Amino acid sequence: MMCRKMFSVLILTFALIVAVLVSVLPEGRLAGLFYVSRFVEVMIPILGAGALIKYLFSCGSSKN
Repeated sequence: MMCRKMFSVLILTFALIVAVLVSVLPEGRLAGLFYVSRFVEVMIPILGAGALIKYLFSCGSSKN
């Protein structure tokens, strides 16, 4: 249970850090690091991948 919460917090923190960096840094400095420059275009795929991984790992341990 605690592991799932920590995983969710980790993914959310990572997504927010990447999104803030993309929003704050000028596009010229991001050319080598990121190919998108808008907040939502970066944050949504990361959160989606994190949610998919979390679902796949918790699918076998669901309590019905």
